[in-house]
Amino acid sequence: MNTKVIVEKRHFVHNKIIIGIDPAKHNHQAIVINELGIPYCKSFSFNNTFKGFNEELWLKLAKVLKEIDPQKVVFAVEISINLWQKLCYFLNNKGFTVLMVSPLYTKHERPKMDNTYSKTDPKDSLAVANCARQGYFNFYKEYSNASDAMHRLSITYDKLKKHMAQTKQRIRSQVELIFPELQSAVDIDTDTARELLRRYLAPTEFLNMNLYSETIIIEKVSQKQHGLKTLKLIQDVAVNSIGISVSDDLLFAEKLTMLTWLNQYQLLKEQMKLVLDNLIELAEQSSLFPILTSLKGISGITASRFIAELRDPMLFTNYKQIETFAGISLKLSQSGKFTGYRRITHIGNHRLRAIIYTMTEETKNHVPEIRIRYLKRQM
Repeated sequence: MNTKVIVEKRHFVHNKIIIGIDPAKHNHQAIVINELGIPYCKSFSFNNTFKGFNEELWLKLAKVLKEIDPQKVVFAVEISINLWQKLCYFLNNKGFTVLMVSPLYTKHERPKMDNTYSKTDPKDSLAVANCARQGYFNFYKEYSNASDAMHRLSITYDKLKKHMAQTKQRIRSQVELIFPELQSAVDIDTDTARELLRRYLAPTEFLNMNLYSETIIIEKVSQKQHGLKTLKLIQDVAVNSIGISVSDDLLFAEKLTMLTWLNQYQLLKEQMKLVLDNLIELAEQSSLFPILTSLKGISGITASRFIAELRDPMLFTNYKQIETFAGISLKLSQSGKFTGYRRITHIGNHRLRAIIYTMTEETKNHVPEIRIRYLKRQM
């Protein structure tokens, strides 16, 4: 356990007034405590509006504090969902130091207060302030415009990727219901299969299709990897299909549904390309980009996403800091002579964790040092 960082944070909040805030959709809950954790007053709320930020908060604080000096007052905010971002941005621009408290800390702080896991807004605001007083926080920091843009694009790409996987599964499940044998003739996750599914779905439709006109189309789509031979194979497996028989009305509904998923897939594919092109263009401005891409196996996509999730690579001076940030540091279980199994903590940036895993998989076959470390982690 590294106590140095916690000691530094506790020294920072020493002799400072801490205002703990539990953010919410409509009304934020706040409480003011001193360095001993003693509240100055009961907790109060202020609206999540322009008036609440610029008037209500300061009027209520003025009733408790004689002066609101940014050198003596700090704000601690629980970083739950996306409710904290506007508030932290506002307070930071006002010149105050903003401390970000993880919901994981407040969860374990609640039972310490009254020996129950009860959760209320006043209790949570006090838990946030207490966590900050003990040094369990991170400093709010604003990054460059390019870093913010890359981070936003990385999040967008990750969400699009999940939607893409979901859409592929919907297409596959529909095929497995009506014409499951199609997968043995052609891979469903190919442009060839998707092109055919735009016009045919039921086995009877594939049996009645025009082989020669379809051959011209799929040869162009697949760059001649598929042709007449593939279409004949599809017709052969369609003869003895075990898929459900559908009426004309149901077949129309199924084909319309399939067309919806195929159009959604195409739209997602285009948007993912657009997002990636802009992300790579921004990442190329970083001095870290050519270093990463010089490693055999790392593409511009993984390199740009890695830089985007780090936000500011200069903040990390050791690779272990990146491991901790990504949540791939090891959780130790040791007491006396007993040593338990080591497990990855998984407490951190899940997108960065997935990117690091992908980069490791891509480079372990080319870079001996990475392969050695990869094998050690598997043991």
